Parts: sequence; C-alpha cells; structure tokens
Amino acid sequence: MSPAPATGPEHWLPLRFRDLDAFGHVYHAEYLTLLDEARTRWLGEAVQLEDPGSYVVARLEIDYVSSLTLADEAVRVDVEVLRVGTTSLTLRETMHPRDGRVVTRDRAVVVLRDRATGFSRPLSDAERAAVEAERAAARARLG
Repeated sequence: MSPAPATGPEHWLPLRFRDLDAFGHVYHAEYLTLLDEARTRWLGEAVQLEDPGSYVVARLEIDYVSSLTLADEAVRVDVEVLRVGTTSLTLRETMHPRDGRVVTRDRAVVVLRDRATGFSRPLSDAERAAVEAERAAARARLG
C-alpha cells in the first residue's frame, strides 16, 4: 500500500542520538514528539494558523508499524484532514523515513484554543478555507 498523499509543505525532521533507547531504536515516546513538531508546522503553514501554538491535542491513537534507528536519519509526516468540526480537526498522520516505509499511523483530534481565555475557539473563515483547500489538493493528487 502506498503512503497517503502529503498535504501542505514537506518537512524532514532529523533523528538524534538522544532519541534512541538502549536497543538502538527510536524510543516510543519520541515518535510523539516528532509527530507534534510535524503537526505544529503543518497547522502553521498549510492551515495558516496564526499562532501554531494555540491548539491542544484532545485525542491521539497511534499504531507503531516499524521501528526507526539512527541510520534512518530523518522522517516526514504526511497529514490528511479526515474531519473539520467547529473547533476541531481530525487528522490522519503517517510517518515515513526516507525509504518510504510506514513507521507510524495515527489519528489525532486537535482543538483550537484561545490563548487569552484558555477555552476552545472556532476555526476562522480563513483557517476553514485553508483546510478545505488542503483537502481539495489531496483529493486531486489521488486522481
């Protein structure tokens, strides 16, 4: 099965020696850090979220498919929007090293947050338009 199409800008995140466990594999918790970094970049660039730090992860389900080692050097995360809610986005995220194999698949629900009040906030018209443009681009890539 081929990877899901990437949406938004492509970023490679380097793997670091400190990411490894005693067996030389990337420690399972580091996958979450890599996913968070990729998600924050994606929200800032592809969705044009004015303050990429103004969201929280409300739910995260992850499947670890293949291990990573330092020899993999870097990973990228493909993001697909599954659902657009009033205040939330449901995302499918797939992590790949340079050889293209899938190492994780996850489903994340992110809720936009008003930093001043600490409460959830609705997507702005511009953010919603950017999300819909990303979804249309992904559909076009699928043919």
